[in-house]
Amino acid sequence: MAKRADVAKLAGVAESTVSYALTGARPIAEETKARIFKAMADLDYRPNAMAQALRSGNSKMIAMLFGDQERGISDGDLEYVLAAANEARSFGYHLILWPVRRRAIEDVVIQADSGLLAGAILMEVSLDDDRVKLLKKHGIPFSLIGRTKDKADTIFADRDFEAATKLAIRHLVHLGHKDLAFLSTSTANVVEKIGATVRAEKAAIAAAKELGASLSIIHSENSIQDGLEAAKEFLKKHTKCTGVVSLNAEGLIGFARGLQRNGWNIAADVSIICISTTNAGALAFDPPLTTVTPPANEIGAAAARELIRALEGQDDNEPQKLFVGELVVRESTGPARTGKLKR
Repeated sequence: MAKRADVAKLAGVAESTVSYALTGARPIAEETKARIFKAMADLDYRPNAMAQALRSGNSKMIAMLFGDQERGISDGDLEYVLAAANEARSFGYHLILWPVRRRAIEDVVIQADSGLLAGAILMEVSLDDDRVKLLKKHGIPFSLIGRTKDKADTIFADRDFEAATKLAIRHLVHLGHKDLAFLSTSTANVVEKIGATVRAEKAAIAAAKELGASLSIIHSENSIQDGLEAAKEFLKKHTKCTGVVSLNAEGLIGFARGLQRNGWNIAADVSIICISTTNAGALAFDPPLTTVTPPANEIGAAAARELIRALEGQDDNEPQKLFVGELVVRESTGPARTGKLKR
C-alpha cells in the first residue's frame, strides 16, 4: 500500500505539504495541490481518516450508536444505517456503526473529546434518554433517529407514529374490523420508555377509541420464538379479534405462524397489518403483508444530513422532521369475518 512518503516523493513535495493539502491546515498553491492529488490517484493512496482527524482537529467521522442486543441488527434497522451512511458520505463524512449498551457510551465521549469523532447519531431513543443528557453536557454534536420527551434544541428525524398507526387502524376499521389487537414490542421497552413503543401504543389506543373499535395490547420480544408465545396468548384471550396491527416485525413472523398452525387463515379469519417492516419483508411474508412501511431511507438520511449541516455551521429552519409512510394494501388484510371462526 502506498504511504504518504510515496505521495510526497512522486509529487516532489515534503510530507508535511501533503498533510496540509489533505487537512487544509495551511494554504497550498493550487498547482501544488493538483500535483499532490494526482500523485495520490496514481498511487491509489487512501489517507487514514482517523490520523487525518487528529492532525487537523477536524474529524469527518460520525458514530451511529446502536443498542448492543442479542437479536443483532434487523433488515429494518439496516435500512436506517445504510441511508445515514450514504448521506454522510455524500458530504465527505464517514459513519461508524458503534454497537453499545444504552448507558455505556463513555468511550464515545472520550473519542469525541479527543477529536476522533465529529458527532454521533443515536438510535432506539427513549423519552428520557440519559445519553442525550450526557452528550449535551460534554458539548458533543448529535442527532437522533427518534426523539425524547423534551424536543427543545435537539436535531431529530423520527416516525410520526400517531399518523402511521391511525392510518393502519383506519384501514382495518373501514374493512369492518371492530375488535383489534396491537402486537407491540417487549414490556422492557415500555419500562425503559423507548419512544417508538410508547408512542405507537398510545397512538393505537387513541385511534381505536376515536374510530369506534376496541383494542388490546400484546407484548412480545423481537424474535420469532417470542412471537409464537404471543400467538398462544392471543389464542387464549382474543379469539373474537379479527384484526391485528403490528409494531413488531420479527415477532410477527412467529405470531402469524402460531395462528396458522392452529388453523387460522390470514385475511379470511384475521387481518394483519404491520407498521414496522420493510417492503422486502412484507413481500417475503405468507401471504404478502399489508403495511404502512416506515420511510427508513428518508429518516436515516435526514438524521445524518441535519447533523452535518449543524457541524458545518449551516442554518437550518427545520432540524426536526417527522415521516409517516404510505399504506400499501396486500393480501394479509380483508373484510372482517362474520359469525363463528371456521376451521
